[in-house]
Amino acid sequence: MKFLRCIPLFFGLFVWFYALFSPKGLPEFLKLLIVKKALEEEITELKEQNKLLQEELRKIKNDPLYLEHLARSQLGMIRDGEILIILPSNLP
Repeated sequence: MKFLRCIPLFFGLFVWFYALFSPKGLPEFLKLLIVKKALEEEITELKEQNKLLQEELRKIKNDPLYLEHLARSQLGMIRDGEILIILPSNLP
């Protein structure tokens, strides 16, 4: 009779040891925790980047001077009547 009461205990210990020491047990769990932390850090960085891009988009939509600055500096655009002079960078 005592043997029958010990069977669930032995079964529980077996399952616990198997979960702890099997290749898909604790080592896999620890590896997944590391991956989870890396993904959470990446999410934080992407949220910050998204916030900066949203701010830049707001400036582009609402600030004509900022839009003009971007057009001139990044696209090389000029106003009507202006003359663009490009100086060579290798002057003696």
